[in-house]
Amino acid sequence: MKKHKQVVDPAFLRKSPYSYVEYNDRELDSVLCFALSRHQQDLILHQQRIELFSNISDNKLLFSAIVDLFISLEDKGIEYKQRIFKKYEQQLNSSQVVTLNKALNHRLDASSPIQDLTQSILSLGLQGVLLSSFHFESRDN
Repeated sequence: MKKHKQVVDPAFLRKSPYSYVEYNDRELDSVLCFALSRHQQDLILHQQRIELFSNISDNKLLFSAIVDLFISLEDKGIEYKQRIFKKYEQQLNSSQVVTLNKALNHRLDASSPIQDLTQSILSLGLQGVLLSSFHFESRDN
């Protein structure tokens, strides 16, 4: 009978002398992304992904991870969003800070248009501004 390798939950993939799992940041990112695609409301997975990108100092990936957290929280967890925003604000550029600051008070949806969003799992990847009938009206009046 063939033995199957057990899959370790990402919550246990931590750097410590007691860890039985060897991993690098790229492998951990893949594991967390896969887990988040199945369990979008799991705040521990979101937090681990944010910490991972914070530690490797990649502000685009960090921004994407925070956006994914905000999308999953919808209009709940305002205090938690504020704590995350304050903790990582210094690692983000000014446009990312403005986007997240707006998202603290307004619900961020998967269909929200956000610029410079890379490797987001929950966003639909829309960028720019959504067009409305206002954009097509004649302004000759």
